[in-house]
Amino acid sequence: MSKVRKIIKVLAKKASGLGRKAKLAEMKKGLMALDLVRMQSAGIIFPPLVSKEDIDAVDVLLDRASVRR
Repeated sequence: MSKVRKIIKVLAKKASGLGRKAKLAEMKKGLMALDLVRMQSAGIIFPPLVSKEDIDAVDVLLDRASVRR
């Protein structure tokens, strides 16, 4: 769970200064990019830097945040 918090913190910092909906959209883009890097480096770097479960957990949290308000 601590990796999930770190991922969210990094994504939020990169999307700072935007409105709520724009910030969520930018964070989703960043999460997709992180997932692509994870899939690309799966064969090269062992163990992977970010697990699929962590990315899925962040995706669920971002989806919940998008429908909260």
